[in-house]
Amino acid sequence: MAAPAWHDVLSRKQMLGIVAVLEACEDGGGGQTFKELLAEAISTHFGVRDVTFFHGATYPQIFADPAPLLTGATAPLLDVYQEEWHEKDIFATPQARRVLTRTGFTTLDQLARLPMPQHSYVVDYLNPNGMETAAALHLPLADGEALVGMFDRVLSWDESDYAAIRVLTRQLRARSVLIRAGEAVVADDRLDRLTPRQIEVADLISDGLSNHEIAQVLSLSEQSVKKYVSRIFEVTGHRNRSELATAVLRRQVGGAGAHG
Repeated sequence: MAAPAWHDVLSRKQMLGIVAVLEACEDGGGGQTFKELLAEAISTHFGVRDVTFFHGATYPQIFADPAPLLTGATAPLLDVYQEEWHEKDIFATPQARRVLTRTGFTTLDQLARLPMPQHSYVVDYLNPNGMETAAALHLPLADGEALVGMFDRVLSWDESDYAAIRVLTRQLRARSVLIRAGEAVVADDRLDRLTPRQIEVADLISDGLSNHEIAQVLSLSEQSVKKYVSRIFEVTGHRNRSELATAVLRRQVGGAGAHG
């Protein structure tokens, strides 16, 4: 027998909660407003006491965020976290990273056999500060990655609540790749170094086209397209098509303009 669809499992309240969080994210746009609205919406609609938002250019750098968003019991703990605990965070382990970057969500209970430093993090940092439960949601962003932490003394979620947060996670991750959590900065756009024809090729790569398909669209030989692609990588410093496609997408979202 097939498993029931998520909309057959969730209550109307849970589905409205998912929609409310997604709408809050859209209203936030990006930056600090996005972080605050997301944290408030998750706390309100999923019944979580304390929600945090840590952002970094890469996954390991998330835990060294110098100015994360902290709420509730976590708010006064930034200094001690940064000084003593950020390297021991339960979500910094390779196991947690694999799960979070693959599925987008995990909880403390799902992380089996914590190493001693992370066990100490739970016993000596989380629990004494009223955080008996912990969960995290991973977001790929236009300017890096983020973890949304969820902490409470007791998190009284049932199976449908976990199903709801996983649905929310999938929806958020599909949208967050276009969102910048950091403040806007003026940076060197290496795509500006490309010729108009190279920009055309880069745009088609970002659309997921193969060299053969690009050749057909631009009425070029496949060998010519290969040369364009090699030159694009050389000029921009991007190492592969995925990295280039991400750069093109960020440029379009950031309104940096387009050639041609």
